[in-house]
Amino acid sequence: MYLSSTLVTLAAVVATATAQEGTTIQVTVGKGGLVYTPNDIKAEVGTNIEFSFFPKNHTVTQSSFKDPCHPLENGFFSSFVPTANSPSGSTFTITVKDTKPIWLYCGQGNHCQTGMVAAINAPSTGNTFEAFALLAKNATASTSPPGGAVGGILKLAGAAGSSSSSSASGSGSASGFTTISTTKTVQTTVTATITAVVTNGGSTYSTTYPSTYGTTYTTALPETTIALAASGSGSSTSASASASATGNSAAGLAVNGGMAGAILFAGMALL
Repeated sequence: MYLSSTLVTLAAVVATATAQEGTTIQVTVGKGGLVYTPNDIKAEVGTNIEFSFFPKNHTVTQSSFKDPCHPLENGFFSSFVPTANSPSGSTFTITVKDTKPIWLYCGQGNHCQTGMVAAINAPSTGNTFEAFALLAKNATASTSPPGGAVGGILKLAGAAGSSSSSSASGSGSASGFTTISTTKTVQTTVTATITAVVTNGGSTYSTTYPSTYGTTYTTALPETTIALAASGSGSSTSASASASATGNSAAGLAVNGGMAGAILFAGMALL
């Protein structure tokens, strides 16, 4: 009975929006309180969802249904966007790539637990938006991914002096896009069972033993495209971005190389 009445209360504050493929849905972040408006969104594949930030400092962070208020691995993240103006002009845009439900929250303080959550294409039964909001209400302290924006286009208003892909001077404005690729380093331990076949003096025999060794490799994180805009007299922006990406081939090289070395060493030791 308690669960039912709570869901009825949450249903009263649900704002919905529906869009067709190729269109854009505007969502305000923090306008009029700790809320996304709308917060229960229906969108076709290919629809852009543009989040517009209001004071004071909020995020758009993807989570799973079962673990609200905590980031989904490899999910999108706007980074924290501090603002003083209403609206600020800063936006974060994602594109709906399939019809699976998308769950998101604000990672600032206890905003998630107080109802600053939203869903895209949430089911009408079972794992509904109302059920997600109830889970968020009872979630542990919010966490956010490290680093900057990922998984969408972050456009920061009045970003004079920031990195951009264009330049301008005098009265007017300048804007551009830059795509940033980052990598993460992974350290792991590999345990393999080695079987060596040795022929010596006409005799052939084999031996099997475990081999454990450490390996370090880098893997590419999802690319982030950031749009930066600057306006006003005498403002300018200049291109400045660096990219570094090493794919999963590095991991395969490190592991296979380590195993080959272990087998060769075993063969030499038995001769």
